[in-house]
Amino acid sequence: MKRMLRVREALRRAFRGAGWAGACGGLLLALAVAVDQQAASDIETRRAALGAERAVLLGGDTPARAAPTGIDRHTLQAFYQGFPPRSELPALLAALQVQAETHGIDVDRSDYRVSEEAGAPLLRVALSLPVRAEYGALYGWLSELIATAPHVALEAIALRRADARSDFVEGELRLLVFVNRGAP
Repeated sequence: MKRMLRVREALRRAFRGAGWAGACGGLLLALAVAVDQQAASDIETRRAALGAERAVLLGGDTPARAAPTGIDRHTLQAFYQGFPPRSELPALLAALQVQAETHGIDVDRSDYRVSEEAGAPLLRVALSLPVRAEYGALYGWLSELIATAPHVALEAIALRRADARSDFVEGELRLLVFVNRGAP
């Protein structure tokens, strides 16, 4: 009992000696501890939910619940069927080359990389095209390309001019072409 009285008296003296700044510091410390406990509880709840979701996805025993998007399955399938099939990829790439040449775009070579689009039945073809042309012709080609080929997207463009007054530009385009992965 004497020990408890001594501890209480020591705390009382410490609080009196700390003054109003010490009282504010103590309140802030208590508030920080309370917020930390609440955040830790929320984080633990979220961690448990993510762990359960991960187990379902890795287990494969029960199908994952699809997130409601407002789009039904038939509409989504029709959307994916609107992309050209994989078998038309060589013809699509040749058509891009011809369309560029028609607009006066000089494309020496093209590099491409094919990868599967996660969560969709699509293949993503990333094209890297070094180009040389007049700016107006390049702009016209890209405008026509985006308007007439919804399966093609402009990912990046980097242009440079030899002279500020020159209409002639050199640069690199990165285009994405999406095709339906279906049967080759």
